Amino acid sequence: MAYPFPRFSSAPQTPQYLKSVESPNSWQSRGFDKPRSYPTRWLLLSLAAVVVLIFLLARSFAAHSWQTDRIPFSKSDMDDFFNHFEGRQDCGIASTDIYLPPIPFHATTEKHSLYCPNRAKLLQAMSGGGRHGFDTPYFPLGCHFRWYSTSEICMILDRFDSVVFLGDNPLRHIYSAFNMLLRENIALGGLRQWEMKESEREACRCDNQLTRPECLAYSVLDSRSVRSNDAVSGHSSPYFCDRTPHVFIPIDRSPAPEDLHAAFNSILHREPDSYKPIAVVHSLSVATSLAWPTATSSMDEWVTLADISQKNVPFLWVGPNAAGHLKPPSQILSQGNNALWHYTIEMAKEAEARQLDALGMYNFTLQAGSWDGTYYGQEVVLAQAMMIINWLSRLEST
Repeated sequence: MAYPFPRFSSAPQTPQYLKSVESPNSWQSRGFDKPRSYPTRWLLLSLAAVVVLIFLLARSFAAHSWQTDRIPFSKSDMDDFFNHFEGRQDCGIASTDIYLPPIPFHATTEKHSLYCPNRAKLLQAMSGGGRHGFDTPYFPLGCHFRWYSTSEICMILDRFDSVVFLGDNPLRHIYSAFNMLLRENIALGGLRQWEMKESEREACRCDNQLTRPECLAYSVLDSRSVRSNDAVSGHSSPYFCDRTPHVFIPIDRSPAPEDLHAAFNSILHREPDSYKPIAVVHSLSVATSLAWPTATSSMDEWVTLADISQKNVPFLWVGPNAAGHLKPPSQILSQGNNALWHYTIEMAKEAEARQLDALGMYNFTLQAGSWDGTYYGQEVVLAQAMMIINWLSRLEST
């Protein structure tokens, strides 16, 4: 059973437009017939000011009620986006197994109207949806997110100076899927395959990238390593585009070690004159056994570093996954679904209090198959990565 995700932000208010101003008709007779009435200069200026004010208010309201992601809507029906991905046959995953586009109820309904109109509603929908059966595609609440092609993802990433993932292992898995999408490789796209032996590459294909500890040791942690080493290896799997650097910074406590602060600061100051934002995806959950004070301390820690840089650094707080059926009994009380749900809600409130965006993953994973009760396979993390790309698509680019 999916749970209603609370609505923290108030709905946009309809702007109050000013009524038009009527000037008095005070003409003095000078012994002639009353002349035709012409507007005075001050009346013209007043009316012009009202028109400009109405235009600005309407423009502001439209910007808040409909935030376009600037990616054109496709008129064709959704096909399997993984058809040309390496490992499509071996891994047995089709994008239509994990995502279904919205279907209009009426023939006259425009397809684009079924997608979420702004970032707030997008996050609310992705956090509060559910599944119509175990391991079936996930349906957001009220409006839909999009499944972007690789070229569209590149268009979105081009608007950023960098993208930073800060978190523990659940977010690390999402970052692996992020790399699979950009490398168009679901067989080994989350791994530094140039460092692996042939036997290791065979053993770590598909879901094993995420489920085997010996494979996780080869996880990609930054785009620079792929760009520097992949081309010279005998098992090349380059990025479809690599103009925007991205990195995963592993954290499991707060405060984090100083070397991680230094790594984050180097990203913030990499391009001092760049006007583009640096997007940060932040999460911390199972590594701290859902410790609320540690999570809020971590939010303050990294937001403070971003504020000091005086850069445009939007944050997305990502909540924890639900517990799967194979969760060890010893962890049910501390990391079971009751604890995870309360952690999801309270940390979303804490993020909102700090003016951070929040994305809940509890409902999304509640009826999904988990291989150990804590972590999930490719079908889940690929969709989670696409949710984060949807968030990126709705951020302002300046």
